[in-house]
Amino acid sequence: MNNTRVQVVVIGAGIAGLSAAALLSKRGYELCLLDQNWMVGGCAGTYPRKHARYETGATTLVGLEPNMPLGTLARDLSLDWEATPLEVPMQIQFPDGRVLTRHKDLIPWIQEAEQFFGINQADFWKESLQMALGVWDASGRYLDFPPQNWRDFARLLPQFKWKDIQLLSKAFRSTHQWIASHRLHKHQDFMRFVEAQLLITSQNSSQETNALFGATALAYPLVPNYYLKGGIGNVAEKLAQYIQAQSNPIELRQKVVGLQQISKGRWLVQSASNSWECDAVVSAVPVNQTLSWLEKPSLAGISDLRTEDQLWSAFQLSYELPTQLPHKALHHQIHLPEPLPGTQSKSLFVSLSAPWDTQRCKPGHQVISVSTHLGNLLNWKHEMKAQIEEAVIRHLKQFGFMPQTPVYLHSSGKGAWEKWTGRFAGAVGGYPQLQRIKPWQMNSGKTRLPGLFLAGDTVYPGQGIPGAALSGQIAAHLTQKFLKT
Repeated sequence: MNNTRVQVVVIGAGIAGLSAAALLSKRGYELCLLDQNWMVGGCAGTYPRKHARYETGATTLVGLEPNMPLGTLARDLSLDWEATPLEVPMQIQFPDGRVLTRHKDLIPWIQEAEQFFGINQADFWKESLQMALGVWDASGRYLDFPPQNWRDFARLLPQFKWKDIQLLSKAFRSTHQWIASHRLHKHQDFMRFVEAQLLITSQNSSQETNALFGATALAYPLVPNYYLKGGIGNVAEKLAQYIQAQSNPIELRQKVVGLQQISKGRWLVQSASNSWECDAVVSAVPVNQTLSWLEKPSLAGISDLRTEDQLWSAFQLSYELPTQLPHKALHHQIHLPEPLPGTQSKSLFVSLSAPWDTQRCKPGHQVISVSTHLGNLLNWKHEMKAQIEEAVIRHLKQFGFMPQTPVYLHSSGKGAWEKWTGRFAGAVGGYPQLQRIKPWQMNSGKTRLPGLFLAGDTVYPGQGIPGAALSGQIAAHLTQKFLKT
Protein backbone atom coordinates (compact mmCIF):
# COMPACT_ATOMS: atom_id res chain seq x y z
CA MET A 1 0.00 0.00 0.00
CA ASN A 2 1.38 3.40 -1.02
CA ASN A 3 1.41 6.14 1.62
CA THR A 4 1.45 9.77 0.43
CA ARG A 5 1.90 12.91 2.54
CA VAL A 6 0.02 16.09 1.55
CA GLN A 7 -1.40 19.09 3.43
CA VAL A 8 -5.05 18.47 2.48
CA VAL A 9 -7.06 15.54 1.15
CA VAL A 10 -10.38 16.38 -0.52
CA ILE A 11 -12.76 13.43 -0.85
CA GLY A 12 -15.33 13.61 -3.63
CA ALA A 13 -14.85 15.20 -7.07
CA GLY A 14 -18.35 16.57 -7.41
CA ILE A 15 -18.91 20.32 -7.69
CA ALA A 16 -18.39 20.85 -3.93
CA GLY A 17 -15.10 18.95 -3.72
CA LEU A 18 -13.78 20.45 -6.95
CA SER A 19 -14.64 23.98 -5.76
CA ALA A 20 -12.88 23.44 -2.43
CA ALA A 21 -9.84 21.82 -4.05
CA ALA A 22 -9.53 24.53 -6.71
CA LEU A 23 -9.63 27.36 -4.17
CA LEU A 24 -7.13 25.64 -1.86
CA SER A 25 -4.89 24.96 -4.88
CA LYS A 26 -4.97 28.65 -5.77
CA ARG A 27 -3.90 29.51 -2.23
CA GLY A 28 -0.84 27.30 -2.61
CA TYR A 29 -1.79 24.22 -0.58
CA GLU A 30 -0.48 20.82 -1.57
CA LEU A 31 -3.48 18.53 -1.85
CA CYS A 32 -4.91 15.41 -3.40
CA LEU A 33 -8.49 15.08 -4.64
CA LEU A 34 -9.98 11.57 -4.47
CA ASP A 35 -13.07 10.09 -6.09
CA GLN A 36 -14.39 6.54 -6.35
CA ASN A 37 -15.65 7.09 -9.92
CA TRP A 38 -13.72 7.08 -13.21
CA MET A 39 -14.65 10.70 -14.01
CA VAL A 40 -15.18 13.98 -12.19
CA GLY A 41 -18.51 15.74 -11.72
CA GLY A 42 -20.47 13.39 -9.45
CA CYS A 43 -24.15 14.30 -9.79
CA ALA A 44 -23.29 17.13 -12.20
CA GLY A 45 -21.12 15.41 -14.78
CA THR A 46 -21.36 14.59 -18.47
CA TYR A 47 -20.34 11.18 -19.82
CA PRO A 48 -19.87 9.79 -23.36
CA ARG A 49 -21.88 6.87 -24.66
CA LYS A 50 -22.66 5.72 -28.21
CA HIS A 51 -21.18 8.84 -29.85
CA ALA A 52 -23.21 11.27 -27.70
CA ARG A 53 -22.73 13.04 -24.36
CA TYR A 54 -25.25 12.49 -21.56
CA GLU A 55 -25.77 14.22 -18.20
CA THR A 56 -25.32 12.25 -14.98
CA GLY A 57 -27.92 14.22 -13.05
CA ALA A 58 -28.13 18.01 -12.92
CA THR A 59 -29.08 19.68 -16.20
CA THR A 60 -29.83 23.30 -15.23
CA LEU A 61 -27.29 25.98 -14.43
CA VAL A 62 -27.62 29.28 -12.54
CA GLY A 63 -25.34 31.22 -10.20
CA LEU A 64 -22.91 32.74 -12.70
CA GLU A 65 -23.50 36.36 -11.68
CA PRO A 66 -20.65 38.20 -9.87
CA ASN A 67 -22.17 37.85 -6.38
CA MET A 68 -23.29 34.22 -6.83
CA PRO A 69 -21.22 31.06 -6.21
CA LEU A 70 -20.10 30.18 -9.74
CA GLY A 71 -19.55 33.85 -10.49
CA THR A 72 -17.22 34.28 -7.51
CA LEU A 73 -15.43 31.04 -8.42
CA ALA A 74 -14.88 32.28 -11.96
CA ARG A 75 -13.51 35.57 -10.63
CA ASP A 76 -11.26 33.99 -7.99
CA LEU A 77 -9.86 31.36 -10.38
CA SER A 78 -9.87 33.49 -13.57
CA LEU A 79 -12.15 31.00 -15.31
CA ASP A 80 -14.64 31.53 -18.10
CA TRP A 81 -17.56 29.10 -18.00
CA GLU A 82 -18.35 29.94 -21.66
CA ALA A 83 -22.05 29.68 -20.94
CA THR A 84 -24.94 30.78 -23.14
CA PRO A 85 -27.87 32.53 -21.40
CA LEU A 86 -31.29 30.99 -22.03
CA GLU A 87 -34.04 33.24 -23.33
CA VAL A 88 -36.72 30.86 -21.98
CA PRO A 89 -35.61 29.07 -18.79
CA MET A 90 -38.44 26.52 -18.63
CA GLN A 91 -41.87 25.50 -19.86
CA ILE A 92 -44.38 23.48 -17.85
CA GLN A 93 -46.68 21.02 -19.58
CA PHE A 94 -50.02 20.29 -17.89
CA PRO A 95 -52.11 17.11 -18.39
CA ASP A 96 -54.87 19.06 -20.15
CA GLY A 97 -52.45 20.28 -22.84
CA ARG A 98 -51.89 23.78 -21.46
CA VAL A 99 -48.31 25.10 -21.45
CA LEU A 100 -46.98 27.61 -18.92
CA THR A 101 -43.83 29.49 -19.96
CA ARG A 102 -41.47 30.57 -17.19
CA HIS A 103 -40.04 33.80 -18.58
CA LYS A 104 -36.62 35.00 -17.41
CA ASP A 105 -37.84 38.54 -16.66
CA LEU A 106 -40.14 39.32 -13.75
CA ILE A 107 -42.88 41.37 -15.45
CA PRO A 108 -43.48 39.01 -18.41
CA TRP A 109 -43.54 36.08 -15.95
CA ILE A 110 -46.10 37.81 -13.71
CA GLN A 111 -48.29 38.54 -16.75
CA GLU A 112 -47.99 34.91 -17.91
CA ALA A 113 -48.72 33.46 -14.46
CA GLU A 114 -51.68 35.73 -13.77
CA GLN A 115 -53.24 34.95 -17.14
CA PHE A 116 -52.61 31.21 -16.74
CA PHE A 117 -53.89 30.82 -13.17
CA GLY A 118 -56.44 33.65 -13.25
CA ILE A 119 -55.29 35.16 -9.93
CA ASN A 120 -53.28 38.22 -8.92
CA GLN A 121 -49.72 37.16 -8.00
CA ALA A 122 -47.61 40.27 -8.65
CA ASP A 123 -46.75 41.00 -5.01
CA PHE A 124 -45.93 37.33 -4.34
CA TRP A 125 -43.45 37.03 -7.22
CA LYS A 126 -41.83 40.39 -6.50
CA GLU A 127 -41.26 39.33 -2.90
CA SER A 128 -40.06 35.89 -4.02
CA LEU A 129 -37.37 37.35 -6.26
CA GLN A 130 -36.34 39.91 -3.64
CA MET A 131 -35.95 37.16 -1.03
CA ALA A 132 -34.03 34.88 -3.42
CA LEU A 133 -31.54 37.61 -4.36
CA GLY A 134 -31.15 38.46 -0.67
CA VAL A 135 -30.39 34.82 0.18
CA TRP A 136 -27.68 34.56 -2.48
CA ASP A 137 -26.14 37.87 -1.50
CA ALA A 138 -26.03 37.02 2.21
CA SER A 139 -24.84 33.43 1.64
CA GLY A 140 -21.78 34.62 -0.21
CA ARG A 141 -20.83 37.10 2.53
CA TYR A 142 -21.06 34.80 5.56
CA LEU A 143 -18.58 31.99 4.97
CA ASP A 144 -18.62 31.11 8.69
CA PHE A 145 -22.38 30.40 8.56
CA PRO A 146 -24.03 28.36 9.96
CA PRO A 147 -22.56 28.64 13.46
CA GLN A 148 -21.75 25.35 15.15
CA ASN A 149 -22.09 26.66 18.69
CA TRP A 150 -22.87 29.84 20.64
CA ARG A 151 -19.23 30.96 20.39
CA ASP A 152 -19.44 30.82 16.59
CA PHE A 153 -22.74 32.68 16.72
CA ALA A 154 -21.24 35.41 18.89
CA ARG A 155 -18.47 35.90 16.31
CA LEU A 156 -20.99 36.08 13.49
CA LEU A 157 -23.48 38.45 15.12
CA PRO A 158 -21.48 41.70 14.68
CA GLN A 159 -21.22 40.98 10.94
CA PHE A 160 -24.98 40.80 10.41
CA LYS A 161 -26.73 43.67 8.67
CA TRP A 162 -30.26 44.56 9.67
CA LYS A 163 -31.60 43.48 6.26
CA ASP A 164 -29.95 40.05 6.75
CA ILE A 165 -31.62 39.58 10.12
CA GLN A 166 -34.97 40.54 8.61
CA LEU A 167 -34.36 38.03 5.82
CA LEU A 168 -33.33 35.24 8.19
CA SER A 169 -36.49 35.77 10.25
CA LYS A 170 -38.54 34.52 7.29
CA ALA A 171 -37.11 31.03 7.86
CA PHE A 172 -39.51 30.69 10.82
CA ARG A 173 -42.42 30.46 8.37
CA SER A 174 -43.12 27.62 6.00
CA THR A 175 -43.50 28.32 2.29
CA HIS A 176 -47.15 27.33 2.65
CA GLN A 177 -47.68 29.93 5.38
CA TRP A 178 -45.93 32.55 3.27
CA ILE A 179 -48.14 31.70 0.26
CA ALA A 180 -51.19 31.85 2.53
CA SER A 181 -50.20 35.39 3.60
CA HIS A 182 -50.66 36.30 -0.09
CA ARG A 183 -54.02 34.45 -0.14
CA LEU A 184 -52.90 32.11 -2.89
CA HIS A 185 -52.99 28.81 -0.99
CA LYS A 186 -56.60 27.93 -1.88
CA HIS A 187 -56.00 27.95 -5.64
CA GLN A 188 -55.51 24.27 -6.50
CA ASP A 189 -53.79 24.67 -9.89
CA PHE A 190 -51.37 27.23 -8.47
CA MET A 191 -50.52 25.03 -5.48
CA ARG A 192 -49.98 21.97 -7.71
CA PHE A 193 -47.54 24.06 -9.72
CA VAL A 194 -45.77 25.24 -6.54
CA GLU A 195 -45.48 21.75 -5.05
CA ALA A 196 -44.02 20.30 -8.26
CA GLN A 197 -41.48 23.15 -8.49
CA LEU A 198 -40.43 22.71 -4.86
CA LEU A 199 -39.94 18.97 -5.21
CA ILE A 200 -37.27 19.60 -7.88
CA THR A 201 -35.26 21.98 -5.71
CA SER A 202 -36.04 21.58 -2.01
CA GLN A 203 -36.99 17.88 -2.27
CA ASN A 204 -40.09 18.47 -0.16
CA SER A 205 -43.49 20.16 0.08
CA SER A 206 -44.48 23.74 0.82
CA GLN A 207 -45.44 22.64 4.35
CA GLU A 208 -41.88 21.42 5.05
CA THR A 209 -39.83 23.98 3.11
CA ASN A 210 -39.15 27.22 4.96
CA ALA A 211 -40.03 30.43 3.14
CA LEU A 212 -36.39 31.41 2.50
CA PHE A 213 -35.58 28.19 0.65
CA GLY A 214 -39.03 28.20 -0.94
CA ALA A 215 -38.61 31.67 -2.39
CA THR A 216 -35.16 30.80 -3.73
CA ALA A 217 -36.52 27.62 -5.30
CA LEU A 218 -39.57 29.24 -6.88
CA ALA A 219 -37.58 32.20 -8.22
CA TYR A 220 -34.97 29.88 -9.79
CA PRO A 221 -36.02 30.66 -13.39
CA LEU A 222 -36.02 34.41 -12.64
CA VAL A 223 -32.27 34.32 -11.98
CA PRO A 224 -30.35 34.02 -15.28
CA ASN A 225 -30.26 30.40 -16.50
CA TYR A 226 -27.48 29.16 -18.77
CA TYR A 227 -26.55 26.37 -21.17
CA LEU A 228 -23.04 24.91 -21.38
CA LYS A 229 -21.90 23.67 -24.76
CA GLY A 230 -20.85 20.03 -24.46
CA GLY A 231 -22.84 19.48 -21.27
CA ILE A 232 -23.15 20.57 -17.66
CA GLY A 233 -20.06 18.52 -16.82
CA ASN A 234 -17.87 21.23 -18.34
CA VAL A 235 -18.08 23.07 -15.00
CA ALA A 236 -16.46 20.09 -13.27
CA GLU A 237 -13.97 19.56 -16.07
CA LYS A 238 -12.77 23.20 -15.99
CA LEU A 239 -12.32 23.03 -12.21
CA ALA A 240 -10.42 19.74 -12.54
CA GLN A 241 -8.12 21.23 -15.17
CA TYR A 242 -7.42 24.18 -12.88
CA ILE A 243 -6.49 21.90 -9.96
CA GLN A 244 -4.16 19.82 -12.09
CA ALA A 245 -2.57 22.96 -13.56
CA GLN A 246 -1.49 23.83 -10.00
CA SER A 247 0.35 20.47 -9.88
CA ASN A 248 -2.19 18.87 -7.54
CA PRO A 249 -3.31 15.34 -8.50
CA ILE A 250 -6.84 14.02 -8.93
CA GLU A 251 -6.90 10.32 -8.06
CA LEU A 252 -9.91 8.55 -9.60
CA ARG A 253 -11.18 5.04 -8.82
CA GLN A 254 -10.05 5.54 -5.21
CA LYS A 255 -12.93 4.46 -3.00
CA VAL A 256 -12.30 5.67 0.55
CA VAL A 257 -12.79 2.98 3.20
CA GLY A 258 -11.36 4.63 6.30
CA LEU A 259 -10.80 8.04 7.87
CA GLN A 260 -8.71 8.13 11.01
CA GLN A 261 -7.53 10.97 13.22
CA ILE A 262 -3.93 10.06 14.05
CA SER A 263 -3.44 13.05 16.32
CA LYS A 264 -4.92 16.52 16.70
CA GLY A 265 -4.75 18.03 13.22
CA ARG A 266 -3.26 14.94 11.59
CA TRP A 267 -5.36 12.53 9.52
CA LEU A 268 -5.03 9.25 7.66
CA VAL A 269 -7.30 8.66 4.65
CA GLN A 270 -7.40 5.09 3.34
CA SER A 271 -8.67 3.52 0.13
CA ALA A 272 -8.45 -0.17 -0.72
CA SER A 273 -4.98 0.24 -2.23
CA ASN A 274 -3.52 3.54 -0.98
CA SER A 275 -3.35 5.85 2.01
CA TRP A 276 -2.73 9.56 2.48
CA GLU A 277 -1.52 11.43 5.57
CA CYS A 278 -2.59 15.03 5.81
CA ASP A 279 -3.20 17.99 8.12
CA ALA A 280 -6.80 18.52 7.05
CA VAL A 281 -9.58 16.64 5.26
CA VAL A 282 -12.48 18.07 3.27
CA SER A 283 -15.14 15.40 2.90
CA ALA A 284 -17.34 16.50 0.00
CA VAL A 285 -19.58 13.44 0.03
CA PRO A 286 -22.87 12.94 1.91
CA VAL A 287 -22.36 13.05 5.67
CA ASN A 288 -23.75 9.51 6.02
CA GLN A 289 -20.69 8.24 4.14
CA THR A 290 -18.29 10.43 6.09
CA LEU A 291 -19.56 9.08 9.40
CA SER A 292 -19.29 5.48 8.19
CA TRP A 293 -15.52 5.93 7.81
CA LEU A 294 -14.93 7.22 11.34
CA GLU A 295 -14.17 4.93 14.27
CA LYS A 296 -16.22 7.13 16.62
CA PRO A 297 -18.71 9.02 14.40
CA SER A 298 -20.47 10.70 17.34
CA LEU A 299 -17.34 12.80 17.98
CA ALA A 300 -17.85 14.66 14.70
CA GLY A 301 -20.93 16.41 16.11
CA ILE A 302 -22.99 16.05 12.94
CA SER A 303 -26.54 16.64 14.12
CA ASP A 304 -28.72 16.54 10.99
CA LEU A 305 -28.80 12.95 9.75
CA ARG A 306 -31.46 11.32 7.59
CA THR A 307 -32.38 7.67 7.28
CA GLU A 308 -33.11 5.81 4.05
CA ASP A 309 -36.88 6.26 4.40
CA GLN A 310 -36.45 10.07 4.54
CA LEU A 311 -34.48 10.41 1.30
CA TRP A 312 -35.13 10.49 -2.44
CA SER A 313 -33.29 8.71 -5.18
CA ALA A 314 -33.95 9.30 -8.87
CA PHE A 315 -35.03 7.51 -11.99
CA GLN A 316 -33.28 8.88 -15.05
CA LEU A 317 -33.87 8.08 -18.70
CA SER A 318 -31.61 9.42 -21.47
CA TYR A 319 -31.96 9.01 -25.20
CA GLU A 320 -30.83 10.36 -28.55
CA LEU A 321 -33.38 11.28 -31.22
CA PRO A 322 -32.59 11.29 -34.95
CA THR A 323 -34.45 14.60 -35.15
CA GLN A 324 -34.79 17.87 -33.23
CA LEU A 325 -37.87 18.90 -31.27
CA PRO A 326 -39.55 22.25 -32.07
CA HIS A 327 -39.68 23.54 -28.45
CA LYS A 328 -38.46 27.07 -27.69
CA ALA A 329 -37.33 26.02 -24.20
CA LEU A 330 -34.63 23.45 -23.39
CA HIS A 331 -36.05 22.56 -19.95
CA HIS A 332 -39.56 21.26 -19.35
CA GLN A 333 -41.54 20.00 -16.40
CA ILE A 334 -44.38 17.63 -17.25
CA HIS A 335 -47.25 17.35 -14.77
CA LEU A 336 -48.65 13.83 -14.94
CA PRO A 337 -52.29 12.84 -14.41
CA GLU A 338 -51.28 10.06 -11.97
CA PRO A 339 -48.12 9.07 -10.04
CA LEU A 340 -45.57 6.92 -11.79
CA PRO A 341 -45.60 3.32 -10.49
CA GLY A 342 -43.69 2.98 -7.23
CA THR A 343 -42.23 6.52 -7.27
CA GLN A 344 -44.58 8.90 -5.37
CA SER A 345 -43.83 11.29 -8.24
CA LYS A 346 -46.37 13.05 -10.45
CA SER A 347 -43.95 14.98 -12.64
CA LEU A 348 -41.06 14.54 -15.06
CA PHE A 349 -38.21 16.96 -15.66
CA VAL A 350 -37.05 16.93 -19.28
CA SER A 351 -33.92 18.66 -20.60
CA LEU A 352 -32.94 18.92 -24.26
CA SER A 353 -29.51 19.53 -25.72
CA ALA A 354 -29.29 22.80 -27.67
CA PRO A 355 -29.98 22.25 -31.38
CA TRP A 356 -26.65 23.88 -32.26
CA ASP A 357 -24.58 21.83 -29.76
CA THR A 358 -22.77 19.32 -31.97
CA GLN A 359 -20.51 18.37 -29.04
CA ARG A 360 -23.47 16.55 -27.47
CA CYS A 361 -24.55 14.64 -30.59
CA LYS A 362 -24.32 14.70 -34.38
CA PRO A 363 -25.95 17.57 -36.36
CA GLY A 364 -29.70 17.20 -36.75
CA HIS A 365 -29.95 14.92 -33.68
CA GLN A 366 -30.87 15.80 -30.09
CA VAL A 367 -29.99 14.30 -26.70
CA ILE A 368 -32.72 14.30 -24.06
CA SER A 369 -32.43 13.71 -20.29
CA VAL A 370 -35.51 12.82 -18.24
CA SER A 371 -35.62 12.46 -14.46
CA THR A 372 -38.12 11.94 -11.68
CA HIS A 373 -38.01 11.30 -7.95
CA LEU A 374 -37.91 7.82 -6.44
CA GLY A 375 -39.43 7.50 -2.98
CA ASN A 376 -40.07 4.40 -0.83
CA LEU A 377 -36.37 3.54 -1.02
CA LEU A 378 -36.71 0.78 1.58
CA ASN A 379 -39.17 -0.98 -0.71
CA TRP A 380 -37.25 -0.47 -3.94
CA LYS A 381 -36.81 -3.55 -6.13
CA HIS A 382 -34.70 -3.64 -9.26
CA GLU A 383 -37.56 -5.01 -11.36
CA MET A 384 -39.51 -1.77 -10.72
CA LYS A 385 -37.15 0.06 -13.08
CA ALA A 386 -38.66 -1.59 -16.18
CA GLN A 387 -42.20 -0.61 -15.08
CA ILE A 388 -41.17 3.01 -14.53
CA GLU A 389 -39.31 3.14 -17.83
CA GLU A 390 -42.37 1.88 -19.70
CA ALA A 391 -44.61 4.49 -18.03
CA VAL A 392 -42.13 7.33 -18.62
CA ILE A 393 -41.81 6.47 -22.32
CA ARG A 394 -45.59 6.38 -22.65
CA HIS A 395 -45.88 9.88 -21.17
CA LEU A 396 -43.00 11.23 -23.28
CA LYS A 397 -44.76 10.03 -26.42
CA GLN A 398 -48.06 11.50 -25.22
CA PHE A 399 -46.51 14.93 -24.60
CA GLY A 400 -44.54 14.92 -27.86
CA PHE A 401 -41.02 14.41 -26.49
CA MET A 402 -40.48 11.07 -28.26
CA PRO A 403 -42.02 11.45 -31.73
CA GLN A 404 -39.62 8.90 -33.22
CA THR A 405 -37.84 5.78 -32.03
CA PRO A 406 -34.58 6.83 -30.33
CA VAL A 407 -31.31 5.74 -31.91
CA TYR A 408 -30.16 4.91 -28.39
CA LEU A 409 -31.87 4.84 -24.96
CA HIS A 410 -30.78 3.87 -21.46
CA SER A 411 -32.14 4.37 -17.94
CA SER A 412 -31.00 4.16 -14.34
CA GLY A 413 -32.61 3.74 -10.93
CA LYS A 414 -31.59 3.54 -7.29
CA GLY A 415 -29.01 0.79 -7.85
CA ALA A 416 -27.22 2.73 -10.57
CA TRP A 417 -26.94 5.80 -8.33
CA GLU A 418 -25.46 3.67 -5.55
CA LYS A 419 -22.89 2.25 -7.96
CA TRP A 420 -22.19 5.46 -9.89
CA THR A 421 -21.79 7.85 -6.99
CA GLY A 422 -21.29 5.46 -4.08
CA ARG A 423 -23.93 7.46 -2.22
CA PHE A 424 -25.83 6.09 0.76
CA ALA A 425 -29.13 4.53 -0.40
CA GLY A 426 -28.57 5.91 -3.91
CA ALA A 427 -29.91 9.20 -2.54
CA VAL A 428 -29.44 12.27 -4.72
CA GLY A 429 -30.50 15.90 -4.62
CA GLY A 430 -29.43 16.60 -1.04
CA TYR A 431 -31.38 16.30 2.16
CA PRO A 432 -35.09 17.14 1.80
CA GLN A 433 -35.91 20.43 3.49
CA LEU A 434 -37.65 20.14 6.87
CA GLN A 435 -39.42 23.05 8.49
CA ARG A 436 -38.00 22.13 11.90
CA ILE A 437 -34.44 22.42 10.52
CA LYS A 438 -33.68 26.13 10.15
CA PRO A 439 -30.72 27.33 8.03
CA TRP A 440 -28.60 27.90 11.14
CA GLN A 441 -29.30 24.30 12.27
CA MET A 442 -28.14 22.65 9.04
CA ASN A 443 -24.90 20.69 8.95
CA SER A 444 -21.99 23.08 9.12
CA GLY A 445 -18.85 22.95 7.01
CA LYS A 446 -16.98 22.50 10.29
CA THR A 447 -17.06 19.41 12.52
CA ARG A 448 -15.99 19.02 16.15
CA LEU A 449 -12.96 17.04 15.02
CA PRO A 450 -10.01 19.40 14.38
CA GLY A 451 -9.06 19.34 10.72
CA LEU A 452 -12.19 17.60 9.38
CA PHE A 453 -14.44 19.79 7.21
CA LEU A 454 -17.57 19.03 5.20
CA ALA A 455 -19.03 20.10 1.86
CA GLY A 456 -21.62 18.80 -0.58
CA ASP A 457 -25.38 18.66 -0.88
CA THR A 458 -26.03 17.43 2.69
CA VAL A 459 -24.19 20.45 4.12
CA TYR A 460 -25.31 24.08 4.14
CA PRO A 461 -26.47 25.33 1.67
CA GLY A 462 -25.84 22.23 -0.42
CA GLN A 463 -28.59 21.66 -2.93
CA GLY A 464 -28.11 22.39 -6.61
CA ILE A 465 -24.90 23.30 -8.42
CA PRO A 466 -24.70 26.82 -6.90
CA GLY A 467 -25.35 25.49 -3.39
CA ALA A 468 -22.76 22.72 -3.76
CA ALA A 469 -20.22 25.22 -5.11
CA LEU A 470 -20.86 27.55 -2.18
CA SER A 471 -20.46 24.70 0.31
CA GLY A 472 -17.07 24.00 -1.28
CA GLN A 473 -16.09 27.66 -0.96
CA ILE A 474 -17.07 27.60 2.71
CA ALA A 475 -15.05 24.40 3.30
CA ALA A 476 -11.99 25.94 1.62
CA HIS A 477 -12.34 29.06 3.79
CA LEU A 478 -12.62 27.02 7.01
CA THR A 479 -9.71 24.75 6.02
CA GLN A 480 -7.45 27.70 5.32
CA LYS A 481 -8.33 29.29 8.66
CA PHE A 482 -7.51 26.03 10.43
CA LEU A 483 -4.18 25.51 8.66
CA LYS A 484 -3.08 29.07 9.44
CA THR A 485 -3.59 28.64 13.21
